[in-house]
Amino acid sequence: MHHTKEKGDLGVLKAQLDLFEQGFIILNPVTEHASFDLVAYKEKEFKRVQVKYKSLDKTGAITVHFRSSWADKNGTICVRSIRMSAIIWILRTTFAQSR
Repeated sequence: MHHTKEKGDLGVLKAQLDLFEQGFIILNPVTEHASFDLVAYKEKEFKRVQVKYKSLDKTGAITVHFRSSWADKNGTICVRSIRMSAIIWILRTTFAQSR
């Protein structure tokens, strides 16, 4: 499995655990092509959640871009900004640095 995919999967799992511990029911999409990673449900309200795994940059900051990108049928790369509420988890990585 690709290292970046593993980090993303770890972020989703940690978000699911945290939401579950807060009393949310977790709903998972049946495709990897959904515009969200999971849906959290609590008290008759659904919340769409997109989990982003990011590392600190050189200045010690974290930048999260809320956008979706894909290639159309002609191979043209398309990028669209996404408006959504943000829930941000700061995760301490458990991955060893690869050399």
